[in-house]
Amino acid sequence: MMQKQQGIYTASQVKASLHAANRELRFRYDLLDGSNVFKRTLNNVLYGHVENNSLANIKRTAKFSLLDDSTINFLSDRIQPWTMLKMPDGDFISWPLGVFLLSSPRRKANTVGSVIREVDAYDLLQILVDDKVTGRYTVTSGANYIGAVKALLDSASLTSQNLTPTESILPTDLDWDPGTSKLQIINDLLSAINYKSITIDEVGQAVAQPYILPSNRASDYTYVDDDQSVIFPEVEQSLDLFGIPNKWVRVVSEADQAAITSTYTNSNIDSPTSTVNRGRTIVDFGTESGVDQATLDAKVQRLAYEASQVYEDVTLETAIMPMHSDDDMLTLTFSALGISDKYSEISWGFDLKAGSRMKHGIRKVVSI
Repeated sequence: MMQKQQGIYTASQVKASLHAANRELRFRYDLLDGSNVFKRTLNNVLYGHVENNSLANIKRTAKFSLLDDSTINFLSDRIQPWTMLKMPDGDFISWPLGVFLLSSPRRKANTVGSVIREVDAYDLLQILVDDKVTGRYTVTSGANYIGAVKALLDSASLTSQNLTPTESILPTDLDWDPGTSKLQIINDLLSAINYKSITIDEVGQAVAQPYILPSNRASDYTYVDDDQSVIFPEVEQSLDLFGIPNKWVRVVSEADQAAITSTYTNSNIDSPTSTVNRGRTIVDFGTESGVDQATLDAKVQRLAYEASQVYEDVTLETAIMPMHSDDDMLTLTFSALGISDKYSEISWGFDLKAGSRMKHGIRKVVSI
């Protein structure tokens, strides 16, 4: 079957096909080796499900049901599922949905004597969870933060990388106890320079990027309940303001330097959780290490912004839209609830079956 890539069609052509009432989706499962090299396409997958949670340590997970043909090495092989969309000219375009490590699967016999394996699967961040330092691990003063992240990824054989460079260097030594996972060390290093936590993208590449406030990010996709809508009507909106802080304080206290403090207070009269509107102060206090004043200020602003994102949560279902990645920005208009705004996508998931619904968890972007 011939497959064209998205770049051959315009964005409007792809969108029209995704929103078409009579669209045709298919799904493919590729078997990869331990280096992500293609081995063959599987024809024994009975069921697949993929989901992503940007707040989890391991962002992307999957489930597969397979007819056991004794050809898969569950200790080293990987599965890469794809969504395929038929275009009006009869060709298909494809979206990769992730590269997944396979757990030791359960085996069961069905009523006709076939053996089925039920497999829980995890993206390649699982490698960094499992790979722990065996002695005290130190990154020395003067080391470049992203250089230190790259060294850890290389040591775990995750050599396909997209790491945004930085000039930031460690002001003091940082060290971790034996038994600390490499994922924890990497995320600690990224947090110190106000980067997002490490992710693995759809093709198995490790990605590290600076954190950008959602209000400063462009929308990746727009969903509207118009005559071309792919939104199902059961949209749920929730508001929970009770425990949201309105003052954030972070302190860096190192033995060989003066203490650094950063404070951010939400006194915005337009914010329902501000000190002005609550009439009281709810403080979020914490400590940091290995950061300078500018980075600490940026982190405190980020903490304040993220805390206010719980202001509005929306859960919705759409037709399967396979282009979603991690932490996308979405614009949603849904007239029944009076919604028309920009949101951060926290989670999504769907069964790999034509006609299935895709569930999205999103949070409203609030300027404070």
